Amino acid sequence: MTLRKRLFCVAKQPLLPCKTYAFGMQNNRFYNTLMMRRLYDRYSCEKYLQLYRLFLSVKQAVFTKFLSFHRKV
Repeated sequence: MTLRKRLFCVAKQPLLPCKTYAFGMQNNRFYNTLMMRRLYDRYSCEKYLQLYRLFLSVKQAVFTKFLSFHRKV
């Protein structure tokens, strides 16, 4: 990943005098898009895990009540 980052973040000198730095900016935008996508994927995964943890805690509470009810009977 660091090699990719180095390729996309370093502003390169134009090879020809008629070329501009627009190519370097395109690479920066591509890198930024990659990073935003990775962050979004990570956020989605974390939200899923939070919901899963909530579901497990509710399930555990119901199971505990069930056991305590049957021990009294």
